[in-house]
Amino acid sequence: MEIFVGEKETNEYVEEVKKALEENQEVIIKGKSRDTVKAVDTAEILKKEDFKVTDISIDTIEEEEKRISVISIKITR
Repeated sequence: MEIFVGEKETNEYVEEVKKALEENQEVIIKGKSRDTVKAVDTAEILKKEDFKVTDISIDTIEEEEKRISVISIKITR
């Protein structure tokens, strides 16, 4: 399952990931552009609560003729 971070507060994404992990083995937190910081913050909060970051990948995509950075962070229990 993938969760894209955006306009909500970081703590809302933390709760969303926790809820998703009740039904899934892993969740991928994705952030684009400025939201990469919020994706990292979400993962760091979850790490402090004993969840595990098992993979991190970065990429660049083209969107509306602009290059945009993307981060994907895999979280497990």
